[in-house]
Amino acid sequence: MKNLFFISLFFSFTTSFGQTPFREEIETDSSNIEIIRNSVYKVYTETFKRKDSVWYSVSYIDDTTQLNTQGWKLKNGTYLGTWKEYDRKGNLLFTQNHDKHTCIVNPKLFPYHNTLEKMKQAADKMIIAAYGKEFMDKHIIFDFDCSAYNKYKTKFGCCEDSMWTEDYLGSWTEPMTSKPNSFLFRYEVRLNSNDVNFIELGICLDEKGNYVPSEDDMTNNYGFEIIKTQSKNFIIDKNKAIEIAKKIGLKETSTNKIDEFLFWENFRKQKYYNGQFRYYITELVEQKEYKISEQRQGIVYKYMVYVFNPWTGEFVEKKKMKAIREWEKLSGSSTGLIPDNE
Repeated sequence: MKNLFFISLFFSFTTSFGQTPFREEIETDSSNIEIIRNSVYKVYTETFKRKDSVWYSVSYIDDTTQLNTQGWKLKNGTYLGTWKEYDRKGNLLFTQNHDKHTCIVNPKLFPYHNTLEKMKQAADKMIIAAYGKEFMDKHIIFDFDCSAYNKYKTKFGCCEDSMWTEDYLGSWTEPMTSKPNSFLFRYEVRLNSNDVNFIELGICLDEKGNYVPSEDDMTNNYGFEIIKTQSKNFIIDKNKAIEIAKKIGLKETSTNKIDEFLFWENFRKQKYYNGQFRYYITELVEQKEYKISEQRQGIVYKYMVYVFNPWTGEFVEKKKMKAIREWEKLSGSSTGLIPDNE
């Protein structure tokens, strides 16, 4: 193993005297190291073999002593602890603590950040109005995933017709070049605070902080649910849900595939109330491969789905659903869960 390390290291040194390699791979007894260079950055990634740990460091290629960012991650990509990001001049852009879910930017380099913070407060109030402060604290995380735009009408063609156009201006961690008038915020919703998996909640706002339905509402997890129960908290017991599902057909064996997760059932309407949260237990019952051409092929996954109301824990229905994955040499797509009406 050590011989492999020295051979790889020797190769990287020898090639560096000629043309700088785009990518290097180095293996040691304890880790796998990948070094990638492009016209802007040098990216160093060290993945440890016997730990769920990855050390990630990025520096600027024109001065490899000038740090862009660095920190620890898990192998699934989850960031740990505090990360800082710097520009090419060494100015601190922002400090983000992924454990405490905080992100503080340098106000000197983010001239329109106050506007973004005010709009985020408006989005927070909408969540609290719909589900309550306790739900916000227990089930919602804002991971500073947002975008800001300049939205305006532009003419097209030879007539006086016009259409709405949006120019991307920046985000929480990308300084904006001008004042935005359209915003998109994305939150993570978990069944409980211990869950690793989450679903996205999207909220679009205009320059006054009003909710704006968009075409994305038809396909993504945007909008709110009307809650009819007095308690606005997810109270479902996963173990009880599994036992109920077993009584009505779920077969748990060593060979079949069972998954459980929170799901947003989209009503596909451009309205404020545009869906409902559900807890799904899915059983993979069939898997079919198909071929459209020699280059393009796919798989249809068929499921029996046991649906529960996470607000009450009650069983709602049992239904058939499917997911379709297609791919070719340089592209691919997946539908996610959709109704199976066949």
